[in-house]
Amino acid sequence: MKYDVIIVGAGPAGLTAARIISKKGFRVAVFEKERRLGVKLCGEAVSKKTLEDAFGTLPKDITVQEIKQAAVYAPNGNNVMLKEWSGVGYVMNKKLFLQCLAEKAVEAGIDILMNQKVVDVKRKDGLGMVKTRRGEWTSSLILGADGFTSIVSQKFGFEKKRKRELISCLQYVMVNCNLSNTQIIRFYLGRSVAPLGYVWIFPKGEKKANVGIGVRGKPAKPYLDKFIREHPNIFSKAKIIGIEAAPVTISGLLDKIVDDNVMLVGEAAGQVIPLTGGGIHASMAGGRTAGETVIEALEKEDLSKNILAGYVKNYQKHWGKRIRDSLKALRVLEKLEDEELNKLADVLTQQDILDLANGINITRVGRKFMKHPLFSLKLAKALLTS
Repeated sequence: MKYDVIIVGAGPAGLTAARIISKKGFRVAVFEKERRLGVKLCGEAVSKKTLEDAFGTLPKDITVQEIKQAAVYAPNGNNVMLKEWSGVGYVMNKKLFLQCLAEKAVEAGIDILMNQKVVDVKRKDGLGMVKTRRGEWTSSLILGADGFTSIVSQKFGFEKKRKRELISCLQYVMVNCNLSNTQIIRFYLGRSVAPLGYVWIFPKGEKKANVGIGVRGKPAKPYLDKFIREHPNIFSKAKIIGIEAAPVTISGLLDKIVDDNVMLVGEAAGQVIPLTGGGIHASMAGGRTAGETVIEALEKEDLSKNILAGYVKNYQKHWGKRIRDSLKALRVLEKLEDEELNKLADVLTQQDILDLANGINITRVGRKFMKHPLFSLKLAKALLTS
């Protein structure tokens, strides 16, 4: 069967691109290896802007908890409160979120094929060919939205196996938690807490929460279990009712994400904010930008990498820079010991933390560090280097 575009992966990036392209009347198929959407681990905290970009009007039942503040804890327990900020709006139900994205894409005219793992992709006679265990399909363009293990990326030589940097993540869904304020999300830093990563608590109602950890170079479970034991005020009566685990890409955008008849988008392309590991908004933006470029290419009947490179150029203007700057901030902070993180918590303001985490205006934070005797050499130079 011939399609104009075949998308491998039904995540936020793939479904966003599919809807945009199909709305213009092109034939689009999305292949998803899982039997249901939203299988991969996700903390599920999103900004209001993310949901607005996804749907315009917020669908019912997607959000389970409104978030108004965030608390970032240093290793010594001191915290910086981020009050009434715009970075996070809700903890949502990601499965319902993806189902709504899929519904909108299907309404636009796509074919979605669940439980169809792609086992091979290649070019043949100027077309892309996708093979599953159930058959073969051809298209003018293949869009790889299939995550950090992207078969599209590997088969077309965009990256080598085990090349990208990953952080190991583990999350418990816990009930009967004692949360003093369910409108606060919490982050805990420190090598003794989560080596080269962090622990998070994202409330999902009065007594339910996503409690997770990301670590590098160490096993995640012992550290998460230790964290729970050391916070009996929150977890003494709590029980685990769900466990999810997955690695997340944190090494930034791949050097190459387009070629003739082929593109990468979402985590497959490295469209994840490295310092936080958040990828929903960055991936949806990638899906939208890629979709708009594909429409142009299909209308011109030119699927060459020269035309498709417009996607890269447009994505780099905002999101590419944010990802690069967030990676720069990550490289700086990962060198700090717990004692230095404790001191840093006394120096950083709410806006400083938001800018570093999101890769926004990090040069301003770098200039601030230049005036500090402890951090001027260790942090400022790295943040100010272009």
